[in-house]
Amino acid sequence: MGLLLLLIQFVKARSRIVKDYLYDNDMHPNRFTVVFLPLFGLSCLFPMFTQMGWPFLSVAVALTLFSNAMIGMVSFTTLLTASCLLGAAPVPVFVMYFVCGLCVVTLFSVLDDSFRVEIPIILSCLVYVTSMCANTIIVRNSNLSFEMFVIPIISLFLNVVLMLMLLWYINTRVVTREKNRYVEINDPEYDLMTRIKEKGMQYYYHAIHTAYLCNKIASRTQVNTDIVRAAGFYHEAGVLLGENTKENLMAVLRVEYKFPPEVCEILIEYKKNGRFRHKETAVLFMSALVVDTLMELFAEDPKAKVNYKELIENLFHKQMARGRFWECDITMEDMTLMKKILVEENLYYDFLR
Repeated sequence: MGLLLLLIQFVKARSRIVKDYLYDNDMHPNRFTVVFLPLFGLSCLFPMFTQMGWPFLSVAVALTLFSNAMIGMVSFTTLLTASCLLGAAPVPVFVMYFVCGLCVVTLFSVLDDSFRVEIPIILSCLVYVTSMCANTIIVRNSNLSFEMFVIPIISLFLNVVLMLMLLWYINTRVVTREKNRYVEINDPEYDLMTRIKEKGMQYYYHAIHTAYLCNKIASRTQVNTDIVRAAGFYHEAGVLLGENTKENLMAVLRVEYKFPPEVCEILIEYKKNGRFRHKETAVLFMSALVVDTLMELFAEDPKAKVNYKELIENLFHKQMARGRFWECDITMEDMTLMKKILVEENLYYDFLR
């Protein structure tokens, strides 16, 4: 148990470094602890009840959604081990709950932005019923009777109710709030955009054009549209505090406006102006570069005739030669499509004159 508790601390530290927490859990480091400690206490009380009625399905869901898959699996194993040791549970009981927990953690750790939970719940219940039947019929090897399935049925119903309550809470307090936050900040009339407009129309127009191109590329590639669009809108917000440095940018977005950490991470990587790791940063950089280049050309000569295809090809070639995307998770197919999309927007570029 001591080793498992130490392992939880290790995987939590790893998750903070690689930033693979689900939802906004990395912004609330105490959230998992607040969930884990009461569940640890309850798991120590589970042996007071029948072994076939422990509600470990809902426990696995809670531990996973308030952290991530790795932390959820390790912490679930810890609680299950505590219950089995204190209750002197036989090996088949441990295996039954461990298999169920493994399936639950896997299913609920890959929910997309739509938060469709119907299939994960159904599959989790099927695994649970199958494991219960296997333990009851095969392991116990006794004559079947209705009484043998009363407690498993009650346990299944209890698990489903607890899961639905937990998922409702996560959806309303975390997922929906995060979606609403992106809707709010991606509005051109948002308070911060108004401040940028007041600072200078050149910053405002640059943000609008960059966000437009980011949105066009993201809608046709495997890039998060909300994140890259927000990055396009606010990649020059640091000018509100003077020079648009990384420190000023984060002071405005992270400290003052509490922007989502994903957006801040992309903008920090963008301001380093080195090799990129995230495809969202690559989309933001190339969109801003195209806007910068064209606005400079049109500032010198508003009636200049530009070969957009040749210009964009040259911009991509220079950045590729500098190794800008060597460590990026973007594919060559995405790069080719991004270049094609930017070329197709030639009619839009007249708005930059």
